[in-house]
Amino acid sequence: MGIMAITFGLDISHYQNAALSLAKARAEGCEFVFLKATEGATITDSAFTANLAEARAAGMLAAAYVYQRSDSSAQAHVDRVAQVVPRDVPVIPDVESGSGDVALTRQLVDRLRVAGYRVPLLYLPRWYWQQLGSPSLAGLPPLWSSRYPDTAVGSLAEQWAKVPASYWDGYGGLDVAVLQFTSSASIAGYSPLDADAFRGTRDELAAVLGDAPVTNNDEETTMLVPAGTDEHIVLPCAGRPLYWYLYTAYGRRVTVHQCAYVMPTDPNSPYAEYVPDAGWGSGTVEDHVFDPDRPGPIAIPRHPDGRQPVGVSLRYTADHAFTAYVG
Repeated sequence: MGIMAITFGLDISHYQNAALSLAKARAEGCEFVFLKATEGATITDSAFTANLAEARAAGMLAAAYVYQRSDSSAQAHVDRVAQVVPRDVPVIPDVESGSGDVALTRQLVDRLRVAGYRVPLLYLPRWYWQQLGSPSLAGLPPLWSSRYPDTAVGSLAEQWAKVPASYWDGYGGLDVAVLQFTSSASIAGYSPLDADAFRGTRDELAAVLGDAPVTNNDEETTMLVPAGTDEHIVLPCAGRPLYWYLYTAYGRRVTVHQCAYVMPTDPNSPYAEYVPDAGWGSGTVEDHVFDPDRPGPIAIPRHPDGRQPVGVSLRYTADHAFTAYVG
């Protein structure tokens, strides 16, 4: 009998501070991360946007989880999610203490899908399922479950070695696809952390999440940009770039007066479309200065509907040619 592949990951929220490096976590074997995005109808996790950008930069598979609250309707949950989570990010309902019943969960899953989100998993731990009376979960996504052998802090390998096979037993008519097997992992010098496991390869998990793996940039662009005063240039965003930089010679600098992120052209509209509320300098003086010590990076945002911009439009002043990099 062959050895089953195991893919490890973690789940985080604003409770983890900036000392946690997702790049280092991936280097220690974590290939995916589930990020808290919203809770109920009114709460947005303050670290979600930054955590998502960091996860993508680290090349990790990423999904958002949404804490279901019984005092909010399914549609109110979705309205909050739509303000926060790009459409290309899978969404996982988090159903536990204070979440109400499975009927609300079914409505939430349905309405998330109608809104254009993939809903590949459901976090509903066995203890809460039992508290609800052990209802049927038929028709809902596979389970992301949780159960811990103990609360002692240890490495990923130490924690995983304690997990019995029975923790993978399904319930409510659903299989357990992902198991949160500890809340006390020490990863990349940070503890305690929730750690998770998927029984399969990274690519198989990507298939469960409904998307190709979110990896590092698949294309890069480097351009030599001429000197000029109040000049304009558009940096192309080929592939799925994460950042842009402006590199200058020693003692030189580039002043960017205006930045906007250009969306694909709509043939039915005479107007250009941009990523809303992104960039700077529209109607105000808000220069950004780039020099050898501060070349970037500047994160490239996605449109709220999840689409990728096709260019970074810059209006700049520079007394010397410089190099622009997008990747």
